[in-house]
Parts: sequence; C-alpha cells; structure tokens
Amino acid sequence: MANENNKVITLMCERSADVNDLLDADGKVKGVDGLHVVKLPCSGMVQPNMIETALKSGAAGVVVCGCQIGDCYYREGNKMIRERLLGNRVPTLKKATDRRRILALWLSRPQKDRFLADTAEFVRFVGSLPDPEPAAAPAKPAAAAAAKGADTKASEKAGETKAETAQAKAAAVPEKTEAKVVDDKAKAEVEVAPIQENKGPIEDTSGEAKE
Repeated sequence: MANENNKVITLMCERSADVNDLLDADGKVKGVDGLHVVKLPCSGMVQPNMIETALKSGAAGVVVCGCQIGDCYYREGNKMIRERLLGNRVPTLKKATDRRRILALWLSRPQKDRFLADTAEFVRFVGSLPDPEPAAAPAKPAAAAAAKGADTKASEKAGETKAETAQAKAAAVPEKTEAKVVDDKAKAEVEVAPIQENKGPIEDTSGEAKE
C-alpha cells in the first residue's frame, strides 16, 4: 500500500495521454503506487501556485501533463504552462520551489505507456529525496505576551531614569563622531543562492514524433 505522505499529484489535460482505463474511482493510477490524477480541460489552466500549494500541503511531487506542444486543443494552453514552468512567462514558480519535485510531460493520446513509464520513474525519484525542511513555527501567544511585558517594563524603567539621563547629557562634553556611511548598493548586491531552472526531472517531450 502506498504511503499517503509520498503522494504524487498529476495535473493532467483530459486530451493528452488516454489513461482512463488506468484510473480507479478516486483518481489513483493502477500499477503506480502513490500516483493520483486530477483531470483538467486544458493544461493551460494549471497555475504555478497550484503546484506550490500541492507541495506545501505534503505532496512528494507534482506532474504536469499536457498535449504535445503545437497540438493543443485550445491552441496555446500547453505552451503557456510550459513557459511558466521554465520561467519565461508570468506568473512563474517561486525561486524557493524545489524543481526536482516537478515533472512536465507533453503527450499525445496514444502515449499511455510513456506516461506510465515516466511517472513511475518520477515517483521512485521523489521517494528517494530527503524530506523537505518544515517551515518555522509561529511564535506562541504566551511567548509573544511575555516579550511584550518585558518591553513594557523596559520602557517604564527608561522613563524613571529620564531626568537623570538629561542631567548627565548636560554635564557631558560632546564629542564629534563621524557618521558611518552605509553602501546601499553593496547591500543590495548580496549574492543569493542560485536556483536550478529547467534542470533534472523537468522534461520536454515536445520534439518527439507522435506515436
């Protein structure tokens, strides 16, 4: 039995590979444990945030499957989602999205066997990846209240010594200090770890001849 925590979701154009006889009533693919299919009228309806939401919700991977490029029933739906996945059309995937967990296939109706082979390999691949790091938990209300209380006490203490501080400043001899110049441009140019794009399992089968 497949581990539900390693589920792979396929967002699939209903006019791409014909997999109707492979699906059970819940959309699970017979013969590929953990693979589920959600059919759409066109792969162009897929938005990057749908992929990101599936991954954040615990899916081990997401497959986007559309018609072969150049053979979309709605003319350019598959081309649009392909360009979004490749970062050439907005909205794009967020840079932090793990692109190793995304597979894109462009298949014609008869390419059922190709769909099975490629998705089975992808399910095995994402199953070998380490679990993603969990997001940092939000601060607990009690901790936030304690921090607020500490700030309040600090403010009260500062108020009590306000007069003393003013007298000390009046008696002190002022010293000239040079302002520290902050190079905003240099700060803006801090290097960010590069995100691999169009690598790994993301695959383009648009150049294949139809079977």
